Amino acid sequence: MAEVAAGSSDALAAVFGRLGSSVRAVGRRIVGDGAADDVVQETFERVWRHAARFDRRRGSLDAWVLRIARNAAIGQLRRTRYHVDLAVVPEPADAERGPDDAVVLIDLTTGVRRAVADLDHRRRAAVEHVLAGHTLVQTAGHLGVPEGTLKSRVRAAYADLRTVLEGTRTA
Repeated sequence: MAEVAAGSSDALAAVFGRLGSSVRAVGRRIVGDGAADDVVQETFERVWRHAARFDRRRGSLDAWVLRIARNAAIGQLRRTRYHVDLAVVPEPADAERGPDDAVVLIDLTTGVRRAVADLDHRRRAAVEHVLAGHTLVQTAGHLGVPEGTLKSRVRAAYADLRTVLEGTRTA
């Protein structure tokens, strides 16, 4: 790693040869096949930039690089999830509904997503997990809160959403 820190691309190539497939496996496990190569690229870019930070006394090279890979994959997953959650997903064509109905549906969907995005961060996290299909017990475990606390947050969030959405409907 001292050679990588000194700018040796051959030394980086040796580290890549040794750990590239393991880094790709970490990426594939966390973000899937399609984005695993991006995780590999980001990981080795970070290894290159931060090679001087590696300290053998704190752990092995393998552990250090794989930790970087894990962090890169999780970061990518967060960025991707954020963009997907806010994207407007087009509805399939419905022969019984016309373009006016589609516009109303898009406006409603956009309004709900904006209202959810404006919630307090704790309430928003609770609602997003529940709307994603997780049970209250699963969501409470994931967020690390008691089930009763989660239920209170979800009820309060639904009340907030109801108030905001009723206000937009009458406007």
